[in-house]
Parts: sequence; structure tokens; C-alpha cells
Amino acid sequence: MKLRVVLFSVLIFSEFLVFAQPKSYSSINKKAVKIYEEAMDKYNLCSNSDCFGEVLPILDKVIKKDPSFVEAYAFKSVIYIRKEEYMKAISMLEEGLSVNADFMPFLHLDLAELYFKTEQYQKGKERSILYLKKYHPKAKLRGKAERVLESCKFSIQALKSPVDIQPENLGPNVNSDLKEYLPVLSVDMNTLIFTRTIPDSRSLGRFQEDFYASFKHEKNWRRAFNIGSPLNTVVNEGGHSLTADGNTMFFTICPDIGIGYGEGRNGYGSCDIFVTFLRNGKWTNPKNLGPKVNHKTHDAQPSMSSDGRTLYFSSTRPGGYGENDIYVTYLTSSGWSVPQNLGGVINTPGREEGVFIHPDNQTLYFSSDGHPGLGDNDLFMSKRNPDGSWGKPVNLGYPINTSKNDFDFTVDALGEYAYLTSDREGGFGDWDIYKFKLPDYLKPKPVSYMSGRTFDIETNKPLMARFELKDVENGKKIVEANAGSNGKFLVCLPYGKEYALNAAHEGYLFYSENFKLNKSTDFKPVEKDVPLQPIKIGGKVVLKNIFFDTDKFELKPESKVELEKLKEFLEKNPTLKIEIGGHTDNQGSKSHNLDLSKNRAKAVADWLIMNKIDKNRLSYKGYADDEPVMSNDTAEGRAKNRRTEFKIIGQ
Repeated sequence: MKLRVVLFSVLIFSEFLVFAQPKSYSSINKKAVKIYEEAMDKYNLCSNSDCFGEVLPILDKVIKKDPSFVEAYAFKSVIYIRKEEYMKAISMLEEGLSVNADFMPFLHLDLAELYFKTEQYQKGKERSILYLKKYHPKAKLRGKAERVLESCKFSIQALKSPVDIQPENLGPNVNSDLKEYLPVLSVDMNTLIFTRTIPDSRSLGRFQEDFYASFKHEKNWRRAFNIGSPLNTVVNEGGHSLTADGNTMFFTICPDIGIGYGEGRNGYGSCDIFVTFLRNGKWTNPKNLGPKVNHKTHDAQPSMSSDGRTLYFSSTRPGGYGENDIYVTYLTSSGWSVPQNLGGVINTPGREEGVFIHPDNQTLYFSSDGHPGLGDNDLFMSKRNPDGSWGKPVNLGYPINTSKNDFDFTVDALGEYAYLTSDREGGFGDWDIYKFKLPDYLKPKPVSYMSGRTFDIETNKPLMARFELKDVENGKKIVEANAGSNGKFLVCLPYGKEYALNAAHEGYLFYSENFKLNKSTDFKPVEKDVPLQPIKIGGKVVLKNIFFDTDKFELKPESKVELEKLKEFLEKNPTLKIEIGGHTDNQGSKSHNLDLSKNRAKAVADWLIMNKIDKNRLSYKGYADDEPVMSNDTAEGRAKNRRTEFKIIGQ
């Protein structure tokens, strides 16, 4: 498949057959050599497994003529691999090496790979060690042998300490006798979109790739359906990633001979990444991300972070560490940045694909055949370090990973359940989608979300407000998003920290909210409508991220996020004059509360003046407990009454 390519090395000897003619054979029997070369010519003209099988009797004649002809045994092993008869391939290599172990030393590495492929990990380990110690291969083959050795060692240990889970097939409503892969879950965990290969109606025996979707009903998935145009066409589409609000989709398109990328679609390589937007309930015609992101080679399988500005993907472009590497690009004010390789901690000389960045923006999952693992492709996890770099990948272990292909990983927002693609035994087709509960050590940080609608408080008209979520502690922007044309929005809220959320729209007062989300085992989305007030005299905003210690009026450092937002608002609206108001609950004496509220308001005004806001635009006042917004009879009410706000007093 074009969007998801899984390869098993068909032996070094296969390359030898196709690309090189030996200077001399292991045999001096001219008749045997002549028959062998006839077999080679026939093989190089073959295009299917039936034809490969016709070469086997010819090679049997070669071996009958000269039982010590090593190449003939190796040749047969290649054909058996093509036919997926791996144990027969092993027997051929074992027999060939038994008659001449040193003529083609790299056959020991081929045999080690086959032992690994068939879960004979101890034999694979021993054969790799023999090859490395006895034959001292050059760098490329040495690196390959070392990877096989490390994978065999890892597999031996992994099987001794399996993870206590068992992946569950999603069943016939999702999986079929076709290939299903690249699953992606919506943030609310109720929609699954994946890629399926389907018969191409234009040509018998050909297949194409399309998007399919399934909706959750209680604990089960409903029957999947083709999501149709304008996303699905007669060319290959798949491998998508949705922004958290579900309004933007990034996905892969691979062109078809004679059609290219499809009508109105321009491309640069063998597969490119496109973007589409949800407008009035319909997806727009896909747009290529451009030559800065897409190379003339192969770019696919995008994964968008929850901040809405960071896109990860897999690429075969030159200059990387291996066949496929994972790259990242950032959305800036001038468009997408030049992609950066994630580096040698993540990428290897092999293939890194199927990248998925969890909404916590701290946990990266991907598949690889270059890191030590149990099979052709294994799944890995990397955690972001405090300095922003990525930590050493962790193999997800057995039986999440098996001797088969295990790839295309996604995790729900809460970090409880994971979905993967595998060709393991017992499925409905070649590749199926499975689900399992993540063990604690493989979990990302759980994420909730805030959803609702932004609108004009006076007219109820929806507004396409811009949202920013920042970490109160360090002021770092966590998420940036926009409400849709209908005013609806969804913003990811990672658990475990305190966040300041602001919503803004030109011509309106900004909206302020504070979230303290502790780790939870329950998915508890925050549903909240956001009314925005037009800028006019008398308009008020409660600054919910201004903080003071109890009975103090010195601004706490965590207030900076909100103060910066207020400063930005005043700079964008340079004619406005505001009053900063301080409010308390009814605890304590009136005179004390008046002084406290006045000094708190003054602290905000002083900060703005120190940060170049004209003092003539500012005034401040302490209201004590004269203007409560809730009853002071409860702790919750008193907390609401203790607030700082600003009011428009001039335009």
C-alpha cells in the first residue's frame, strides 16, 4: 500500500541476484552453472509468486548436478521467502551453509534474520554473534547484524515478562477481509476514522485507499462507512489527523498513473500531505501544504498536536537517518516552517512511520523496524524531556508487539485505551485494527476538553473567536485554536496543571477563564458557552487569572499571563480608558477590605504603567464587598466575590 508500506527484508542475497553477477561461483561444474544462470534469468523476469515457484525445480536440478553449489540453496531460500514459506527458507540456508560456511558469509546474517522472523530468537542471537565475531563485516552489514542481535536479545527478555494485556479485535463492524489501518480517534472518543483498501472499480485486481468512519454506540462501534467526497476519490487517500476541534484535517494523498493527485489537486512527490477545512458541515477541497513541507519523495501519515501549530509526519526525503524518518513542521505567521528531523534518538537507519502525538503534547508513539523489537515492525513510545528534546524510545512490549507487523498507534484523550494495526493471527483480513487498555507505564498524561459556543451576548450571533490556553506557572502557550463559523469550539485541557484560557474577537472584550485540572480516571469534558461583550462604555471583564496571597496585595508571578493579555488588549485598542476594580468577600472589617481591594486594583494598574501603558488611560478603585456576584454565605460564593476586574470608562 502506498500510504502504509510494511517491508520485510528479502535477504541480502536477493540484492545479489538482481544487481550483481559474481566473479566466480562456488561450483566449477559448468552444467550446474549453466542451469543456475537459466534459473536466475527466469527469476528476474518473474512478477508473481506462481512464476517464482517455477524456478524451484530448475534449482533442484542445479543441486543434483552439484550438491555443494551454495548459491542454489540461497536462491531457493529467497523464493521461499517470496512465497512466505519461511521455515523452508531456513532449511535451505542451513543446508547451504553446512556445505560451505565461508563462501558467502552474509548468508549467516540472512539466516539470523529468518530466525528472528520465525521467533527463533535464541538461534538468531547465536547466528548474529557468529557472523559478527568470525567475519567482521563492513559498516552497513555490521549495523544490520547488530540490530538483529539486539532485537533477538530484546525479544528473549520481552517474552519472559509479557505486558498483562491482550489486544482485542474491533470486530466486523470496523474490520473486514480487506486491509484496515491508520486509526485515529476524535477527542471525545466517539468517532473512529481509519484507512481501508478497497477494490478499484476501474481495474480488476487493483486496489485504492479511502477513508472510513465508525461511530461509537455505548461500548460498541457501529458499522463503518465510506466518508465519500470531496475527500475520497479514485486515487489513494488516507493517513489523517484532526485538530482538536475537528474543524481541520491533515491527510495523505498518493497520485495515480494518468490521474495524478486528482482534479484540482497539485502535488510534488509520490505522496503529499494536504489540508481540508470543515465549513458549514462540509469539507473543503483539499489543499497541498506546499513545497516547503512536501518533498519530491514521499511524505505521509501526519499527526497534528493539540496546540494546533505543530505537525509531525514521516518522510523519505534525503538527509535523514534511514529509509523513513519522522519530521516536524511548525505553523508560523508566514506559513509552515521548513521541516526538522526529530534526530537520531527517534530515527534509525530503518523505517520510522505511523507517528502519533498524543493531545498531552508530551508523548510520541510511532512504529519502527530500526529499534530493537519483536517483529518486522514494533510500536514505541518517547516522552518529551524538560528541555523539549525527545527521550529514548521505549518498546511497548509483548503482546502489544509480536513477531508480526504492529503499527499505526493511537491513544484516546484520557490515555486509557490504545488502538493499533496488526497482521497478527486471528483477524478478519490481512490487517485489522485492535484495541487494548494501556498499562500505566505506557500512558500519556490524560486530557479533557472544553467545548461550547462563542457568541455576541447582545445579539446571540455566533463569533469565530480565537482561543489561547496557557500554563499559568510558566506562561507557555499550550493550545491555540479558533471557533468555527457557527461559533462552536473545542479546546484540549491536559490534566495536572493550572491553565489560563482567553477568548478574543476583534471589537469585543476578551473572555477570561481559569482551570485547575487534577489527574482523573473519569473523562469529564467542560461544557461552557462563551458570551463576548462588544467594546462599549460600562463593559466589564473579570480577570480570573489575577492572583494574590490571602489578605495580601502583591501580585503573584502566576498573574503575568493575564496581565500580558490585558496589556495586549489595551495596545490593540489604544483609545480605550479602563478602571481596575478590586473586590473582596464580607470577611473582615469594611475599612480593611476597602484598603485591600484598592491596593489590589492599584497593583494591577501599576504593573500596566510599568509595562508602558499610559497612566492617563488607567484608574483604579476598591469596592470591598459592596458588589458581590454571589452570596457570601458559602465558601464558593466568597471565592467568586474575591475578584479583580476591569471596566470600560472611556473610548
